[in-house]
Amino acid sequence: MLPPRTALPLTLLLAAGSLGQRARRPSWPLSPISAIQPKANFDAQQFAGTWLLVAVASSCRFLQEQGHRAEATTMQVAPQGTAMAIDTLRKLDGICWQVRQLYGATQVPGRFLLQARGAKGPVDVVVGDTDYQSFAILYLERARKLSVKLYARSLPVGDAALNTFEQRVQGANLTEDHIWYFPKYGFCDTADQFHVLDEVRRPAAPSGKGAETPQ
Repeated sequence: MLPPRTALPLTLLLAAGSLGQRARRPSWPLSPISAIQPKANFDAQQFAGTWLLVAVASSCRFLQEQGHRAEATTMQVAPQGTAMAIDTLRKLDGICWQVRQLYGATQVPGRFLLQARGAKGPVDVVVGDTDYQSFAILYLERARKLSVKLYARSLPVGDAALNTFEQRVQGANLTEDHIWYFPKYGFCDTADQFHVLDEVRRPAAPSGKGAETPQ
């Protein structure tokens, strides 16, 4: 049996070694969106213009509870170098709002970072698929929750795009029960100067007036 003075340093050494081993272990698995490949040779110039939100697939609790209140939503895209300026138009309480955001560039074309307001941190965005002419599928992840969005240049969207979207939803481990389809009418063309939220310049916005369905 070791003397008490010897046993105490030995115990401390073993504890320190254990802590060192714990520190070397990976603390988090890869985020879901890290496995999503962006559109090959993504071209922001071709992607520019107006897109209409067709559907969103997400396990977001807010969407499950408030999805029935979804409003027709328009996304206007303008390239800014390798980044993209995004203007989202939708109604809130019958009034058209415009929300300005910036999809910041990363080292990978088609993969962006949105510095969104709120405690949940930034939003990772990936343009997963698009033909630039008729449909686009975007992935968004915030706080490790993944959403899949289907956009179209015009309505109704084609069956091929819907089928591709449903396959992408399944690939994201979501089901048909997680899909919400947005109205096909009532789109906003513009918003007056009193109903513009610039999230590029202003980090915070009034509660309840986010650009799109929460992630």
